[in-house]
Amino acid sequence: MALKKKYLMHSIFSVAALHMGHVYPESQSLYIDRAIRYHNMALQEFSLELQSITQENSTSLFTCATLTILFAFSLAMLRPHEEPIRPIEELLGIFTLLRGVPLVVGEMWYWVRDSEIAPLFAGRELDDSIVLSDDVTNAIKLLEDRNERVAKSGSERQTYTLAIQGLKNCFKLVSSEERNNGMVFGWPVSVSQEYIALLRSREQMALVILAHYAVILDEIRDTWWVMGWGSKLIRELHQAVEDEWKSLLVWPMDKIVIGR
Repeated sequence: MALKKKYLMHSIFSVAALHMGHVYPESQSLYIDRAIRYHNMALQEFSLELQSITQENSTSLFTCATLTILFAFSLAMLRPHEEPIRPIEELLGIFTLLRGVPLVVGEMWYWVRDSEIAPLFAGRELDDSIVLSDDVTNAIKLLEDRNERVAKSGSERQTYTLAIQGLKNCFKLVSSEERNNGMVFGWPVSVSQEYIALLRSREQMALVILAHYAVILDEIRDTWWVMGWGSKLIRELHQAVEDEWKSLLVWPMDKIVIGR
């Protein structure tokens, strides 16, 4: 596919360069520079191709969009920072990118699902027979109860209800025997623009829900492109969440910082 579409080849090179930077830290800055250069080259042609999506190019566009997410996740943790990383801000940017993935495909999802990358989607369906562990179930219940009590309006309550339900589904996905680490992208894709806006405004309910997503990221902490995300995110959230909401951080903090 990449031999036919230069932007996809450049996207593959950008992620490969970041992986090399992870493997060879002594040459990290060199690989990061290369990664960014290839990424920028990919985006130029990718953006042009997005203006005319066809059955022929939809699979390459979808693949490039997904690799862009991997690039964003890994670059955020790998690149040198003059200031400490701000995981919430980084994640908001990644959420915006992730929400663009289904938009890239739109009605052409069936083309992608039945294309040459069809094996990637095998076993990705949600298994409703999965029973979540008691600690996850209890943590989700605490979120649901708080949402029922403190939501400022019916629409806000519904926004959080859908975000919490999406979290529950994501916990099921990462608990399945057929788990693939890319499944962690399911929740950010599913949350609404309204939730993202509440998160951007640092609404407390939005923040404590995000803390539970940090647990999901920490579940795959040994994966190079997500390494460190869960722990850094929960530490910033612990500073951002007000004292009266801290009780909802106890389980995520125990799970990530203490329990493992």
